[in-house]
Amino acid sequence: MAKIVTVASQKGGVGKTTTVVNLAHGLALKGKAVVVVDLDSQGQVAVSLGVDQESGIFNALVGGSTVNQVIRGTGRTDLWLVPGDKRSSTAQIVIQAEGRDIIAALRDAFIKPWNGKPDFVIFDTAPSVGGLQEAALALSNLVIIPAALDHLALFGVSGVMETLINLTRTQRWTGGVLVQPTFYDGTTRESRRNLEELQTSLRQLAQQGVEIPVSQPIHRATVLREASAEAQTIFEFDPTGRSAQEYAALVWQVLKEVK
Repeated sequence: MAKIVTVASQKGGVGKTTTVVNLAHGLALKGKAVVVVDLDSQGQVAVSLGVDQESGIFNALVGGSTVNQVIRGTGRTDLWLVPGDKRSSTAQIVIQAEGRDIIAALRDAFIKPWNGKPDFVIFDTAPSVGGLQEAALALSNLVIIPAALDHLALFGVSGVMETLINLTRTQRWTGGVLVQPTFYDGTTRESRRNLEELQTSLRQLAQQGVEIPVSQPIHRATVLREASAEAQTIFEFDPTGRSAQEYAALVWQVLKEVK
């Protein structure tokens, strides 16, 4: 049965889609069959992988299409995409207006249809509260929260954590959580301080019985933007560089967390 990983933040500009794209390709390079489901109405996963934006999310959730009709190849072995576009947010509105359960709708469209494969389904979600993001979180075996190391680093993390605490109470959610620091610059005092504050806050949660691992920070790097502009993952654009090594470490940690 596929492992469900959701990458989520309630703050934009944290490297969420960059994390999705490089994690997904990294897992595929390890021989894992991976499907990315782009629930963010910006549809940037398709752009980052050189695939056309389409209304795949809308068509599968409310248009009657099957996942086999909306899934697209990426030109990479073991990596597929269900692309989205601005109509993805409309799908969420329609589901709620019809009084349908949005968690059930997401499960029926993108989790139940698989027969043995893939190994991973990765949801990219919009930086918003409720709706498709909350449904994806509820279905996850693992939630990855990217946290840009600025003065608002804790904001996106705490918002997702509040949602997960609520899901634990209302949906009996039992998945794991991993915080991924991004945009780290070890040469600046602010970046180092923000990382320390993030780690301290998470250690305090651990003392309350909530264990949240923190992955190795991803350094701020022009090469990540350049890779995206060329519709390549970091493993294609600069496979021996520091950024590729850092995302490879995330891949190994995810494999360990979802055994």
